[in-house]
Formats: sequence, structure tokens, C-alpha cells
Amino acid sequence: MKKISLLLAVLMITILIWPATAQADVYKNFNQLKAHQDRNVDYRISYHNGPSSTAVIAIHGGQIEKGTSELAKEVAKLSGSDWYSFEGIKKGNNSVLHITSSRFDEPIGKALVAESTKTLSIHGCKRSSKITYVGGRDKQLAAKVKASLKKAGFTVGTAPDNLNGDSKYNICNRNAINKGVQLEISTAQRNAFFSGGEKTKTFYRFAEALAEAL
Repeated sequence: MKKISLLLAVLMITILIWPATAQADVYKNFNQLKAHQDRNVDYRISYHNGPSSTAVIAIHGGQIEKGTSELAKEVAKLSGSDWYSFEGIKKGNNSVLHITSSRFDEPIGKALVAESTKTLSIHGCKRSSKITYVGGRDKQLAAKVKASLKKAGFTVGTAPDNLNGDSKYNICNRNAINKGVQLEISTAQRNAFFSGGEKTKTFYRFAEALAEAL
């Protein structure tokens, strides 16, 4: 009986630990990543750094968290904001390019965010329901984003602790005022942004709602 209990305890611990281990970043910072991955072969950096004091960014764009880079560019275009996108373009296994927000230090993106006084960071999370979590330290802007998305008919939630973007080291909070907004858009919601490789009306309605909040 004791052996069975011990085996069950080990199994439960393994189940609890495994997801965190499986999703741990391969690279702790950009220098580590660029030592093993090639720019414009494995990843691409694109951006526009103009006169705007607002930055819309997607640090897990391309095939890392699908739909985030397209959305960031569209929101920036509609709102006249600066934008930045770090995109995975590998043929497969783009998840190795994921650097968590609190450690993301690619120089171009870091500098662009540092100059902004209003920052919106767009991410994707794995959820089967259509929902967008809004977090970050800029509570005033976060409230505007929530209200605008709700008005446009989208489901919005308060981000859980592991997705709330509250760390002072999070790239969205490393701007000129030390506070920004982080969005975590579910898989189901991002899937609704595209159909047959084309952007849907839902995509543009979502982008317009974000641009209105900015």
C-alpha cells in the first residue's frame, strides 16, 4: 500500500512539473538565440520607428504565436503608431525562438519600446475558447483596451498570474513611463482572424478596436 501511495505521489509531481519543464525557453536571452539561429533564415526582425510615442509590438510573431505580428502591424497602421515584430520563420519548431517577455532583450525592439510612452504588446496563448486576456502595468490604458474590445463584441478577461504582464522586467513595462499593456489572445480567437490564408472581418474589427483604444 505504501509503495502504491509513493508511486501515485511521484506520478502527481511529474504531472505538475512536466508542463513547466516542457515549455521552458531554449534561450534565456537574444545573444544566446542569435548564436544558434540565423536572421532572415530562422527569424526575422521588422519594425517602423517613426515620430510616434506609441509602440505596438509582437515579440513572438510569425510562426511562434501565429497572428500576433499581423495584428501588431495592422493596429499600428490604423493608429499611426510605431511597431516592432520578432517573427519565427523556420520550417518547423518555431517554439525554440520564444524568449519570455521578462527576458526579451533584442536591441532594436528594446530601444523602440524604451522611447515610447504608450506600449501595447500582443501575444498568443493556448486556449480553446475565444478570449483575450488584458494585463500589464498601465491600468488606465488596459481599461480602455478592455472597454473597446467588449464594445466590438469580443470576450475579455483579466489575465491569470502567469500571463498578467505585471513584472517590471516585462518588455511592455520597459518603456519611458515603466508601464504598458500586454494582450494574451487565445488560439481560438486568433484562428478566427484568418480563413483560407486571408484576414477575416473579425481580424479587422479586432484591430480597429485596439487602435481606437490607443
